[in-house]
Amino acid sequence: MTSAARRAGRSGPPPPGADRGLFVHGVVPSGTVLPDGLLGVDQQPVELVRSDRVAAVVTWIDLERPPGRRADLLAHQAVLDTLSQQVPVAPVRFGSVLEDDAVVLDEMLRPQEDVFEEILGQLVGRHQFNLRATYVEEVVLAELVTTEPEIRTLRERTRDLPEDAAYGDRVRLGELVARGLQARSEEDADLVLDAVLPYAVAHEVRTPPSAMQVLDVALLVDDDRAGALEDHLEGLAEAVHERIRLRLLGPVAPYDFAGSA
Repeated sequence: MTSAARRAGRSGPPPPGADRGLFVHGVVPSGTVLPDGLLGVDQQPVELVRSDRVAAVVTWIDLERPPGRRADLLAHQAVLDTLSQQVPVAPVRFGSVLEDDAVVLDEMLRPQEDVFEEILGQLVGRHQFNLRATYVEEVVLAELVTTEPEIRTLRERTRDLPEDAAYGDRVRLGELVARGLQARSEEDADLVLDAVLPYAVAHEVRTPPSAMQVLDVALLVDDDRAGALEDHLEGLAEAVHERIRLRLLGPVAPYDFAGSA
């Protein structure tokens, strides 16, 4: 890219060959300096299209090949997670492709520059952590049998019968177990949330509680509170490990906290 193109905020002309477009990874402050050798989709160099205050993180992509491959998603996430270690970054929805740098500037960045700048300001010094809590199946099922008389009775009645026998009882048993698991999952989700929310500035429940998944939540955490969150979760995991498994992933780019991006 020429120095003139950099000053104009342009990503330069598309590479030669098939029809190309710009795969947009996210938005960062305009003064961002990209790490050397950062590669995006199809192992192509990552570039910046800059407006006055923000910049789009882009990679040239061949429009003739099938989009949305798993490798594309992994490359997209790798670019954003790498950049989030040095600057605030607002991820853009995966698979966003625009025609060229002029379209990125005129239709994406300039009309929404104030919005993007506000989002980035809210993400300074913060990262996302993803917390998932799942039941230990045999333990929670044993709890239901122990505490719910009707479930215990139906289980004992059908346990030694052939699969095609006592159909009505088996259906009723399945319904009661599903209902009981759902109720317990919702209660335990609230307990886990109450334990972790003091360490987060925002949260988004990614999927609601279900029979075996207690919680799947994204947490936006100040960097100086991340260590305390991890320490607290280690203690919580030890306390509940016999019936609930906790898994924390992060820090990652704030995928669930980028507003309208």
